[in-house]
Amino acid sequence: MKKVLLSFSVLAVVFAFTACKKSNTTPANTASVMFVNAATGTTNVTVSANNTPVPGTANLGFKNNSGYQNITAGTGVNIQFSIIGSGLTAFLVGGTPTLIANTHYSVFAGGTFTVPSFVLTTDDLTPPTGNNAKIRFINLSPDNLNASCYIGTTTKLDSNIAYKGYSPFIEISPVTDKVTMLDPIAPANTAQLLNQTFSAGKIYTVMMTGSSAPGTTGAAVLSLTVISNN
Repeated sequence: MKKVLLSFSVLAVVFAFTACKKSNTTPANTASVMFVNAATGTTNVTVSANNTPVPGTANLGFKNNSGYQNITAGTGVNIQFSIIGSGLTAFLVGGTPTLIANTHYSVFAGGTFTVPSFVLTTDDLTPPTGNNAKIRFINLSPDNLNASCYIGTTTKLDSNIAYKGYSPFIEISPVTDKVTMLDPIAPANTAQLLNQTFSAGKIYTVMMTGSSAPGTTGAAVLSLTVISNN
């Protein structure tokens, strides 16, 4: 009787492990895509891929993201950002990129709600070496700035990041410090975060949105947002 009970116990453990393993398996024909609402002046947006609503994007606020979602890979995947407001949904911006299975991407709606942009990046989520963190910068401000990117006062990580441009992921030592994106030709056009923490083993995107144009106020001003990619 003890042997029979032991056999049932082993089978139960094997079944539970198998079920758990299956539930955590990403389908082989999918890409992993993060969707980001970075279009200045938008209310909340929703996102669809091939006319199917994307999880995590039903009410996506400005500067917010969906986290990585499984999207069927293929050529010409139809991605659309739409603005939600006053009971209506209006098309904002879209694109038809090729998504490769088992690859990570981020898709940004940038610029402004009147002149939006669509930017896709391939995300290298390989863990940083040793005790490092990884960081990249993306310029989604419509001001046509060529941004230099700093951690602290003097450590320049990249430069000449134009509108819709972005840097590669760059390894840095863990730090809590100031992070800055500025145009060296017009240094008054500066976006900055104070006391930002970048932790060991983590991967980040620093996103510049908004405008430095005179009279710009509130959420529309030039600013930085840090996104965690892992």
